[in-house]
Amino acid sequence: MYNLQQRANNVFSFAITVGGVVLAVIAIISAITGYESANHRLLKVDAANLKVVTRRYGPDDTDYRSSKSEFARLSFDIDADFTPVFNWNTKQIFVTVVAEYEKKNFGRNHVVLWDKIITSKDKAHLKLRNVRNKYAMIDISQQWNLMLITDFSYENANLTLLWDITPYVGVLQSGQSNIGAKLVLPSASIKK
Repeated sequence: MYNLQQRANNVFSFAITVGGVVLAVIAIISAITGYESANHRLLKVDAANLKVVTRRYGPDDTDYRSSKSEFARLSFDIDADFTPVFNWNTKQIFVTVVAEYEKKNFGRNHVVLWDKIITSKDKAHLKLRNVRNKYAMIDISQQWNLMLITDFSYENANLTLLWDITPYVGVLQSGQSNIGAKLVLPSASIKK
């Protein structure tokens, strides 16, 4: 007949199959119901705190190997409520602020300036003032003033609030704010 090892294997296989079916049902329900949208009211750049600085190390202490590397330093305000996004299957929300600009040789560029992980519904309402960029806003040429002198279309950048919802079970979902902020990088004569 059956020995103890075969019986244990059958019980274990049945338990794994039932667990997999339950997780698949949860993933399907989450995909069908989806998530509510976040209430994002404000993403505003403080133009008075927008500077281009020249130094070797960025705000994230990365060595860019040239003391002439130019970084854009800025501060911005965020008012976004991610409370409606949290439901029974939300593990965390990864929020980022991205600067986007165009350049002839490299097309559209995206630079992540700031990020935050929200793990609970209690901390889901972001009302932040004068947030400094956490990561370096640096162009691949490492010079903003060169871009500004050669082509004035490069000086404009758009800030956008993006988020990724990580569920306990199921597919990652993402969203984007339709309320962005525009910024104009100052010329080299204004840099400090």
